[in-house]
Amino acid sequence: MVFIIKPYKNYQKILIFLLPFISLLGAYAISMYIFTNNITLPKCYLYELTGLYCPGCGCTRAVYALVHGDILLSLRENVLPVMMLVVLSILYIELLFRAFGKRVRSIIRNKYFMWGVMIFFAVYTILRNIFPVLAPVDIM
Repeated sequence: MVFIIKPYKNYQKILIFLLPFISLLGAYAISMYIFTNNITLPKCYLYELTGLYCPGCGCTRAVYALVHGDILLSLRENVLPVMMLVVLSILYIELLFRAFGKRVRSIIRNKYFMWGVMIFFAVYTILRNIFPVLAPVDIM
């Protein structure tokens, strides 16, 4: 079965171009609302029950640091948001090329890449529970 892709209209191209700016503005606004109004976020239940860090421990602080431009602190808290930002950026570039008529497929669409990412995070989760230098720090 062959799918015919319709070309994008001009307003769709403009919206695709503005997507990262709108997303960044929304993330910054939500971040400022949460942290200036002293809204408490729930603690990690796995860490509370077992004392072990899950793959997502420190992600909220990492996103906060990332939105405020501190990439090194974000990586120190958790590498997941930075890696997801890279993956989403590559997927956005694919979408941008497709909107302007060029079909591009990146390595992210490869199943071996996905397996590699899953294995990386499994090993990262184990290592961050063994070595304290990989554990998230409390900055707030």
